[in-house]
Amino acid sequence: MTTYKFLASDSASAMEEVVKKLGPDALIISTSKRGNKVEIEATDNLSNHQKQKDNTGNFSDILHSKIDFLREKQRNRIYNKSSNNYDAGDKGTTLVNQNQSSEMVKVREQIKDLQNMLSGMVITDEKGLNEQTGNSVSLKLRKLEFTPEIVSSLKPAYDGLNIDRGLAAFIKAFANKIACEEIQDIFKSQVIFIVGPSGSGKTTLSAKLAARIMEDNKQMKPTLVSMESEVVNRREDLAYYSKLLNIPKLNYQIEENCKNFESICSGQKIVDVSLITEESKYLIQNVRDRLGATKVTTVLCLPSGSSKQLLNSQISKYIDFKPIIAFTKIDECQLFARELCVLASKHVKMGLITGSKTILGSVALSVPDVLARHLESYIDDGFSDE
Repeated sequence: MTTYKFLASDSASAMEEVVKKLGPDALIISTSKRGNKVEIEATDNLSNHQKQKDNTGNFSDILHSKIDFLREKQRNRIYNKSSNNYDAGDKGTTLVNQNQSSEMVKVREQIKDLQNMLSGMVITDEKGLNEQTGNSVSLKLRKLEFTPEIVSSLKPAYDGLNIDRGLAAFIKAFANKIACEEIQDIFKSQVIFIVGPSGSGKTTLSAKLAARIMEDNKQMKPTLVSMESEVVNRREDLAYYSKLLNIPKLNYQIEENCKNFESICSGQKIVDVSLITEESKYLIQNVRDRLGATKVTTVLCLPSGSSKQLLNSQISKYIDFKPIIAFTKIDECQLFARELCVLASKHVKMGLITGSKTILGSVALSVPDVLARHLESYIDDGFSDE
């Protein structure tokens, strides 16, 4: 069997060379990478290759044969079921049922084979794509680590636009999807719970929110509350911030039904929750039941640069309270698209962006416009490295 090898900058160009040389009926034997180029091995001698083709076949032939097989099995199953209606004997019914069960097992195996074939398909990477495909908006977004589900769901926003306008339209739609437009309402809450993993910056964020509330309303004096349990070591960071801001600070140890929580002080409370997860959820639920859900806000504090596993785990723990997401330490680690896509998939809203160095004037409310500007700068930085 005579084979020919064609080398080109991408798979589309290589295929054009195959057609020019061997015609449209050429058989593709293999496709591989050679440095930054694509190499296709092909032949036009179909007769000598027929035996191998019969044994393996191309994907299209195999797929159609599998589908034909499944159709035949379905027809047989329907026929056997119809025949069974006329068979009054128990022995005959049992035999038909056994045959049907055996056939269903074979069908399931065939479906698994098809799934494995589809999941193993690889076309090429972006270097093997032709210029038109490689410059699509969706591919650019994928390279920036936006998930396929998000890129696909927001396609109506950018479909048909050029690269620049398409990216801008996507960012605007994505920001509207995950940003909390009513973020100002949290400052009116009677109780603001700050939860999150250890080291995420809950205590610092508590102080920053208190400072922001006093900046907006000089008459407001929120109380900082430290929630502690016997298994958690006491820290005095919150006491330092209360002195710095000249506002009261209290300690509260969780008790049954949290009966005395409301009476520890009057006015607004910002609660730094340093409890194990089950205790935190117990406290928040009891306070929500007593005061009403509209008077209680839960802010989930997450450090930027967190893994998708951590984000999914923390959001899932507090999802019943519809938490507002606050990304902290933004001056230490960049906020990536893959993190924000987790928020979109979990249907939670992002409300706050903050660094870790200063208290006053360091909390940005991530309304859609602010978040869109942040993402635009991220996209610019991403493409400047190409």
